[in-house]
Amino acid sequence: MNKDDQVSKEEKENSEIINKLYANENISEKSDSKTDSNSVPKLNDDIDESKKYIKEMHELADKNEFKNNIVVLGLVVVVVAIILFTILMNTSLMKPKTDVVTNTPTTKSTSKPTKTISPAKVAKPNVVKPVDAPTKIYEYLNVETNRTDVLKKAVKLNDGSKKGVTVYLLSEILRSNGITIPSKTTTVKQLKESLISKGWKNDTRFSQLKPGDICFTTDMPGKTGSPSHAYVFMSWTEKGKTDYANIIDGQLDEFSTILHKRNLSVSTTKKDKFSFYLRK
Repeated sequence: MNKDDQVSKEEKENSEIINKLYANENISEKSDSKTDSNSVPKLNDDIDESKKYIKEMHELADKNEFKNNIVVLGLVVVVVAIILFTILMNTSLMKPKTDVVTNTPTTKSTSKPTKTISPAKVAKPNVVKPVDAPTKIYEYLNVETNRTDVLKKAVKLNDGSKKGVTVYLLSEILRSNGITIPSKTTTVKQLKESLISKGWKNDTRFSQLKPGDICFTTDMPGKTGSPSHAYVFMSWTEKGKTDYANIIDGQLDEFSTILHKRNLSVSTTKKDKFSFYLRK
């Protein structure tokens, strides 16, 4: 049996008791009118007792009603508290959680990141500097097969003779490296003038020689402006000394190869020393 049923039962019993009392009072009043005067004191006592009992019953009913009101009020408070708690929970769940850090799984990208090149780091296009004439000539003559081939061409131009082939040899070397020397060039003077006409410059400082330079010796006796010999400077025979150098010329009657040793800054009884070189 729940509380509501218990309260209703008590209220019903109280109501029945009160109704019985009222009924007894009415009966007493009726009997008062029929009885004689001798029974008046007894009836009055009964009425007083009934009224007292009725009062007590009223007080008990009031207490029960107050008690019931308290129980109902408590139930109402509990229900209201539950409703408020439910509302608060729902509102708190609906609020976005800004303070919760969510860890999202990171996936490795298979594509390589593109590198950005800042303007300051952009590689400038390689500018190929033109190779100067001495370097080209030196690199060409530094290969033995080239020396063999160019000698054959020079001998052929000299009507098959290896004697006095120097000018033909130097002219063919220059032509093989893109420097056009007239085919009719047969003397050292003509070779010198041909190079000067193409803008080649004269320099007498033998300390400034570089491999591939075209060198000229002192003039022949009584022939100003006509060097006695010409050759290609290849290297110094001894580092730090300028007396002898490795050179290329056509003196095959004396040497077995066009690459050999020769005096440069010094004179000998058989060879004139260096006078100047031409370079462009």
